[in-house]
Amino acid sequence: MFPRPLVSKKFKGRRDLVHPDKVVEILKHLGSAFSFAASFGTQSNYQLKNQSNMTIERNPKTLHYFIVADASGSMADQIEEVRMELNRHFDVLKQTSEETGDTIKVSLLTFDSELTWEFSGLESHNLPRLTQERYYPRGTTALLDAAGQAIERAAYVVGNIDPESESVWVMIFSDGGENASRKFNVRSFSSLLEKYQTLPGWSITFTGCDLQGILDMKKSHLRGDRTRSYMHNEKAKAIRDLNETMTLFSLSKFKNLDFDKPEDN
Repeated sequence: MFPRPLVSKKFKGRRDLVHPDKVVEILKHLGSAFSFAASFGTQSNYQLKNQSNMTIERNPKTLHYFIVADASGSMADQIEEVRMELNRHFDVLKQTSEETGDTIKVSLLTFDSELTWEFSGLESHNLPRLTQERYYPRGTTALLDAAGQAIERAAYVVGNIDPESESVWVMIFSDGGENASRKFNVRSFSSLLEKYQTLPGWSITFTGCDLQGILDMKKSHLRGDRTRSYMHNEKAKAIRDLNETMTLFSLSKFKNLDFDKPEDN
């Protein structure tokens, strides 16, 4: 088990350490006490050895990560920057998995008035690059339908999980409020949230760049500590901040998701 207080306090707000080229620096900080030794055995475990040659076994864990990304027309002003940050985020996922030995399975749902699963259940080392042909601004904002379908898909895919070996994170990102959903309304989406957001091993979060989206989630009773609010011109920053969050989450073995906004330097 990694010592979470040491890591979260020392690195909170240090975005430079969680850039895709520098994520490993956080892990190297722990390397002053531990050196990684990949020693997969018959039980698929690997070991961490400290400088005294004491061996600590660490069971690999799987994170099922569902990304829900707004592709409505209002994203046009920063779509290129957001696309770039999402690709960098994919690099962080890959590097995190390689450094820890844990598995990160990623599904991406983009949405406007229509919902599109770009890919589902891909391990982080197999993630494709997002291009302008795949992720571009288009229609209106079916926020509740997108969030609801992602939660339902996650529940269908993972079933009943053992929190000791698996975790689920549904990460919803939008720069607007609900205006186009056909299946879910606030009441039905709230019932879905009530069922899943308190389950052991589950995390459902919302990152919003518009007050209306924040209010939609508040009315749906999404947990307050699972919501982040940004300015409308901070869409790329909102995605970039996920890198630090994911890195620290991985160091807790995907048990403790701290969704407070990283502090600016």
